Amino acid sequence: MENTNSYSRRGFVKLAGMAGAAALIAPGFAFEEAKKRRFKIGSTFILWGYGADNLEPALKDMASLGYHSFETFGNVIEEWETKRGGFKQVVEKHGVPIVSAFCATDVLDPSKTKAETEKLVRWTKMLKANGGKLVEYCAGGRRGKDFNYKDYAKNMIESMNTYAKAVADEGLVCALHPHTGTPVETEEEIYYVMNNLDTKYMKFGPDVGQIQKGGGDPVKICRDFMHLIEHVHLKDYAGGETGYLGYSPLGKGNVKIEEIMQMLEKRRKEMAGMVMFELDYQANSKPPYTTYEAAKISRDFMAKLNYKFDEKSA
Repeated sequence: MENTNSYSRRGFVKLAGMAGAAALIAPGFAFEEAKKRRFKIGSTFILWGYGADNLEPALKDMASLGYHSFETFGNVIEEWETKRGGFKQVVEKHGVPIVSAFCATDVLDPSKTKAETEKLVRWTKMLKANGGKLVEYCAGGRRGKDFNYKDYAKNMIESMNTYAKAVADEGLVCALHPHTGTPVETEEEIYYVMNNLDTKYMKFGPDVGQIQKGGGDPVKICRDFMHLIEHVHLKDYAGGETGYLGYSPLGKGNVKIEEIMQMLEKRRKEMAGMVMFELDYQANSKPPYTTYEAAKISRDFMAKLNYKFDEKSA
């Protein structure tokens, strides 16, 4: 009786050869497909400092290194608009478009909500007028030594919902950025607010380095809230005295950058914002690199992961 489950040696070799060829072709095909899915990486400007004077030096270096877009603070946009001849002219001079603005408002004192909302709307309008798409929102308010978010939970949620809806009403996206030293720092606080906010209006904009510094697991948090992620601060954290508040250029710390980016690729087409390299400026410190060198190290790390930068200047 013929065994229908058996193969001749020649048939087996032929089949094995076909499988081997497919194995050789498939990685190349997957690699080409992966290249099509890649984010364009932007940069926030805080490596260069936090004020209006730092904007132009930051844009000059970003343009030189080929970063595709940038983020600054709402108050910096306002100062350039009202006191320095206009924000758009300095941005167009360097050719790096703005995508987002980092904006903080108080979430602990209900008496401040009305004025804080007016400020946020003012910044949102200026951001939108200059081509921006997203407010990277930070929950502000003094976090004392004995701070317990449960004591402020009601006003935190109500005020953040008000702020996020105000941004949405202006046609932009609002994404929560957890931050050390603020009312939303720890993993527990992140899960509480994200599970209680009205996510029709408040989306998620994690800073993976801040999350790790705050004791959280950025991989787990990004995975759990992936469906809400609209923007990301890509920051590495090494701990200790780094000259950057414990942070480091990308690839020099302990954050699982590549794993996080692989997850984010599946979300890329749905995101209103971008992935922004970030490294914190630390006053009165002696960092091991110049601002340009630190930005270049981070750019080169991402380039090794096959992320592309402006070929004219990279």
